[in-house]
Amino acid sequence: MAFDLELFNQAAENLKRQKLRSLLTLLGIIIGIGAVVALISIGDGFNKSVEKEFEKLGSNTLIVLPGSSFIGSAFAKLQESDVKRIESVKGVESATPIYLASVIVSFKQEKKSVLVLGIDPKKQGLLEDLGILSISQGRQLTSSDNLGILVGSRFAENQFDSNLSVRQELGLDSKSLRIVGIIKAAGQAFGAMFDNAIVMNYKSLEEITGQNLTPYRIFVKSVNKEEVADVKERITKELKRAHGEEDFQILSATQILDSALSVLGLIQLILVFIAAISLLVGGIGIMNTMLMAVMERTEEIGVMKAVGATNNLILSIFLMESGIIGLVGGFIGYVIGLLLAFLAGIIASTAGFDLIIGFDSMLFFGSLAFAFIIGLISGFIPAQRAAKMDPVEALRQE
Repeated sequence: MAFDLELFNQAAENLKRQKLRSLLTLLGIIIGIGAVVALISIGDGFNKSVEKEFEKLGSNTLIVLPGSSFIGSAFAKLQESDVKRIESVKGVESATPIYLASVIVSFKQEKKSVLVLGIDPKKQGLLEDLGILSISQGRQLTSSDNLGILVGSRFAENQFDSNLSVRQELGLDSKSLRIVGIIKAAGQAFGAMFDNAIVMNYKSLEEITGQNLTPYRIFVKSVNKEEVADVKERITKELKRAHGEEDFQILSATQILDSALSVLGLIQLILVFIAAISLLVGGIGIMNTMLMAVMERTEEIGVMKAVGATNNLILSIFLMESGIIGLVGGFIGYVIGLLLAFLAGIIASTAGFDLIIGFDSMLFFGSLAFAFIIGLISGFIPAQRAAKMDPVEALRQE
C-alpha cells in the first residue's frame, strides 16, 4: 500500500466529514483493545506480584505437606516425629512445623469459631525471616506463654465488632487467652492464614483441644540454596522410609512459583481470548462503515478515476482510512485499558494484595500495530470494491 503524508491527510479529512459514524466505529476497537490491554496488564501484574512473593519465601526454603496430591492431602497426615527426621537430614538447617485446630472463643458478648495455629516458640525465627510472623505490636511468644497468644492483623480488626489490642483477653471455655502481640500483615502469600488466625504455643493448643496434633505444614530451611535439590531428595528418602510410602509432598519455592505462573498464564490466555472477540466485532464495524463510505462516495470515486487516479491510489486511500480508525481506536483503547488496570491495582492494594501494574512499551506498540492491522484487514474488501469501480458507471450514479 502506498503511503505518504498527503495520502494520510486526505484519509483523515474524509473521516472528519463523517464524525459521528467514525466515532461509533471507533467504539468497537476501543472496547476490544481496552479489554485486552487491561487483562494482559492485570495478568502481568499478578505474575510480577507472585514472583515477588516467592522471592520473599527464599530459594533455600522447602515446604512439606501431607498427601501425595491435592486430594490426598485431605486424608493423609504428617507425623510428629517427621520434624526430628527432617532435622537429622544432611544439609537441613531447621524444620519448623505448623499445627492447626479450630476452637470457639468469646470476646465481650460475641462468640466465634476461629482458626488457631500452633507453633514452637523456639522456632519462630524462620517464620519471621519469611515475613510470616513479624510483630507490629507487643512481642513474640515465649515458651512460658501457656495461654499467651498472637493474633493476625485482620483478625484483630475484623473478627469482632470491636478491634482487639495487646493485653486484652479472649475467652475459651473457662480459660482466658491473653493477647501478647499483633502480627504484622503477611509479607507473602503463605502468611495469609496467619493474618486471620490466632497463634499460640502448640503444646498449649494440644492441652486446650485435647487432641494429639500432627504438623499441618513443615517449613524447612536448607543450609544453602545450591543444595536445595539434594536436600529435598534426602528428605524424600527419609520420610518415605519412615512412612512406608510417599504420602507427602515436598515443594520448593521454584516449583510452587512455576505451578502458580502456569495456572495464571492459562487463565490470562482464556480471558484475553474472550476479550479479543470484541475486536472481531470492532473489525466488522469498520468493514460496515467503509462499505457505506464506498457507496456514498461512488460519484467521488468516479471523478477521481476520471482525472487519472489509479486503482492502487483509490485502494490506498480507503485502506488508510480504515487503518486510521484502527490506530486511533487502538491508542484510546490502550489508555483506557491501562487506566482500568491501574484501578484494579489500587483496589487490590486496598484489599491487601500488592498488584504490580506498570507501563509496558511492547504492549503499547503491539496494541497500536494490532489495531492498525485489524483496521487494514477490515477495510480491504470495501477498498478493493472502490478500486475496481468502473469510472463511467460511477459517474452515472447520483
